[in-house]
Amino acid sequence: MVLYLVLTVGVGLAITLAIFNIQVVHGDEWRALGERREAGLRSDPARRGNIYSSDGKILATTVTECDLYLDLYNAIELDERGNTKYDKQGRPVETGPVTDSSFNRYLDTLCVMLADAMPGREASYYRERIAVERCKERPRRCFLVQRDVPYSVWLQITRLPGWSRGVVRQVDGESVVHQVRAHIYGNMAGNTIGFRNRKESGSYTGLEGYYDSILRGQDGLLNCRRLTKGIWLPDEPRAKKAVAQRTDTSAIDTIVLQRRVDGRSIVSTIDTRYQDIAEASLRKALNMYGGTAGCAMLMEMSTGYMLACVNLAVDTAVHEYMELRDRNIAVSDVYEPGSTFKTVILSAMLDDPDVKIDTTMRLPARYKNFGGKYGEIKDDHGGWDSLTLKQVIEQSSNVGMSELGWMYYNNRRDTLRAMVEKMFPYGKMNPDVVAPEYKTYVNNLNASNRDFLNFCYGYSTRVSALQLITFYNALGAGGRMVKPLFCRAVIDNDGSRREIKPVVLNERMCGKRTAALMHDMLEGVVENGTGNNIKNTTYGIAGKTGTAVHSYSNMRRYNASFAGFFPSENPRYTCLVMLENIPVYGRQAAVVFKTISDCVVAVDKSLSDGAVKSVWPRLEEDSAMAQQRPTLTKGRADDIRDLYKRFRIPFVCDDSVGTWVAYSGGDTLPGRYVAYEPVSGRMPNCYGMTAKDAIALLHEQGYKVKVNGYGKVRSQSPKASQAAKKGTTVVLDLR
Repeated sequence: MVLYLVLTVGVGLAITLAIFNIQVVHGDEWRALGERREAGLRSDPARRGNIYSSDGKILATTVTECDLYLDLYNAIELDERGNTKYDKQGRPVETGPVTDSSFNRYLDTLCVMLADAMPGREASYYRERIAVERCKERPRRCFLVQRDVPYSVWLQITRLPGWSRGVVRQVDGESVVHQVRAHIYGNMAGNTIGFRNRKESGSYTGLEGYYDSILRGQDGLLNCRRLTKGIWLPDEPRAKKAVAQRTDTSAIDTIVLQRRVDGRSIVSTIDTRYQDIAEASLRKALNMYGGTAGCAMLMEMSTGYMLACVNLAVDTAVHEYMELRDRNIAVSDVYEPGSTFKTVILSAMLDDPDVKIDTTMRLPARYKNFGGKYGEIKDDHGGWDSLTLKQVIEQSSNVGMSELGWMYYNNRRDTLRAMVEKMFPYGKMNPDVVAPEYKTYVNNLNASNRDFLNFCYGYSTRVSALQLITFYNALGAGGRMVKPLFCRAVIDNDGSRREIKPVVLNERMCGKRTAALMHDMLEGVVENGTGNNIKNTTYGIAGKTGTAVHSYSNMRRYNASFAGFFPSENPRYTCLVMLENIPVYGRQAAVVFKTISDCVVAVDKSLSDGAVKSVWPRLEEDSAMAQQRPTLTKGRADDIRDLYKRFRIPFVCDDSVGTWVAYSGGDTLPGRYVAYEPVSGRMPNCYGMTAKDAIALLHEQGYKVKVNGYGKVRSQSPKASQAAKKGTTVVLDLR
């Protein structure tokens, strides 16, 4: 008994001393430690600014996405004797977050929602993965089903009956909800907009990288207190206590230590209309000729704004041409330009007073040997007796350019090189997009006759497409060279807009006489020379074809290019197209150029006032041709009315016409349009509509859209008038 009392008193004293030690002796230390664990600074992330196109579309923005994790554990609860427990309805009591009845009833719904939200995955894929994991003896409590699920879909899954507890909200203390950058138009202009760098998570390429400090904003900093694991709230009680003890009423807010400042938005120079047509025409050419890559750029001459910049390379995983991450072909790739560089060489020569403009070269054969084993130069076509300087450019004669260089600069080759380097922008362009720029160069022209002669017609030097279009843009502008720009303006958070002004690199790249002579010669290339496959009567084009060997290990693979400006009567735009590593020798890039220029001339209303010649007045006089003009089958009433007005054709329609109209027939124009009203629950008929109108109509009815090809709708799936639920994906085939 005494021993029991001694032990009880001893233990009690020990506990009392321990409590005293913790609360009194080391109390402040433990309270401070608890405060540090339960209170702390938390960041309030700033929202990253948007990137807009010059025509007002959102190209990149921040969206909320989630990683979908499921807790698939489930077991039958047992009593003390190991028997199954039953509820009041006589059903076994389950211990998992999702009961078997809820799991079996809503699994298909969940899988269909995921398949609709994530392209390339079928509902059966998700069903199999989830069902297999659920059937295991010990299913995972945190099973990753799909990353980057749209927040709206994730939220719908959490609201499925009986599934709320089964959707995991946090993994390793971090929320499954996160903010990501999304390219609204998918892969279009991907390298210009920019991607998040895989190696450095906080850095970007493209416009995202160059204007990161503007787009990023400034994160806020808050004093917070832990509510539960991973959940923090602003520490208001602590703040109120701190403020009450202060005598200085002007003290800063104790909760918000640093206020959040959202990032500002920027307006890119990209015009989605031009970008779309440039990408479609370049992809068509690459598919037709089998190149490995290509680029197409459209530049506004007076400002240097890059209205379109397409960089397509073959993705070997899916065998399609697309904008590959970190493959900015226009800025980063350097190559021997070939004949498009003859314009640079001749421009430099014409700035030299020793070179006579009326020089005529006798060329009795397609071959000429300028001395030695490697001094033989040949033309791929021709065989002229003589050529003027203009004809040398028009016919793209390698022999003629070599003869000109040999005649005037054989004994002063360094002079020619210095003249070209002074005129051409060989240095880094430092564009306002983050992309590597590799060193361009000119070979040592004194090393051999072959290096010198090759240089005269576009070899023995390596340049980028961005440098080449900058030169042609300056030539069309009379010698005024401006820097290529990919950003047009910065939009502040208050809505004010700060324009980014053009940057002049060289006010006088060449003499006015030289620019005028080259302008005339480049017009001749299209009218009478190697570019006559894109000659037209509507507006003038001045440009130069180019074909260069892609690799000397395979002399049958070429880089085809075309660079020039239009309308040549009053130049407004410069364009360059390059097809890399194609197996055919020819003028394929010029066709892509023409497709882009046709689009620009059709869209730019300012070119209709005397800038380009119109063929419609002539057609108005020819009644037979007027009857053959095309009609739009279906589309927006306002757009079709405006188009008919421009062509001076009466627009005949019902008095009660609504937003959408359909052509009701008629052997001769104008014919008649009637109102088109889609039936609810039935698939609209999109046949004959443009992609823009078809997408708008289907979105209005609540359908998703996938488009193949370009042009007008020729078929659709599901077919018109079929019963269809909202959210159904409609596949449109265009031609």
